[in-house]
Amino acid sequence: MTNLKARLKAGEKLLGAWTTTDSPDNAEVMALAGIDFLLMDHEHGQATLPAAIAQLRAIKGTGCAGLMRVPSNDAVYIKRVLDAGIQGIMVPQVGTAEEARAAVAACRYPPGGIRGAAGGTRATSYGADMEYYGRAADELLVIVQIETPEAVENMAAIAAVDGVDVVFVGPRDLSAQIGKLNRFEDPELRALITRIEDATLKSGKALGTVAPTGAVAKQLFDRGYSFLISGNDMTHLRASIVQMMKEAGR
Repeated sequence: MTNLKARLKAGEKLLGAWTTTDSPDNAEVMALAGIDFLLMDHEHGQATLPAAIAQLRAIKGTGCAGLMRVPSNDAVYIKRVLDAGIQGIMVPQVGTAEEARAAVAACRYPPGGIRGAAGGTRATSYGADMEYYGRAADELLVIVQIETPEAVENMAAIAAVDGVDVVFVGPRDLSAQIGKLNRFEDPELRALITRIEDATLKSGKALGTVAPTGAVAKQLFDRGYSFLISGNDMTHLRASIVQMMKEAGR
């Protein structure tokens, strides 16, 4: 298992990609290509929990960690996917410190949280790895998405929440929230993102966002980001086909 939390604390910069489909083949190909993590998108993607487990099995042994963006800050859904063996949770639309604390609590067993402790789960190797309960909090990555003006106003408090590992800028939803959907270079949006960057880096937490290309990812790493997602299985597939057609003169 790849411990992304430990790698981030050691100063590594991590690059991964989304998967929006239920294909274990897609997951396996992407993991074997060398990405640090695969983030299964269950907020906007098409996959189910059994499909996520199939994808986890497909990437096992590759050095690629399996993470998931859950549909919402739902303790029940988070509990189920963690029991299935997901190594980290991204929670969308976190707007306050209270919501960030709720996300952390859903990922931790009592007394540090509210996660239910079941036996025989896939996360515990079906009961063969009972030490999982004691180390889960040290291994599970908790990522909170900042996607609203409210969240920007509460940035310092959100970043200060114990157990939040990555503060993740969601530029598309943030642009929509201010009435400027997909206008990523708009000065108002850039100013909000700068505030998120400054507060996160000041807090010492890892800073994350999306990078449309590898070249942009390199630029963002140089600016202090350490957790980046570049594309998904479908966008990478499409880009490869488009490039092939272009090279063929079609």
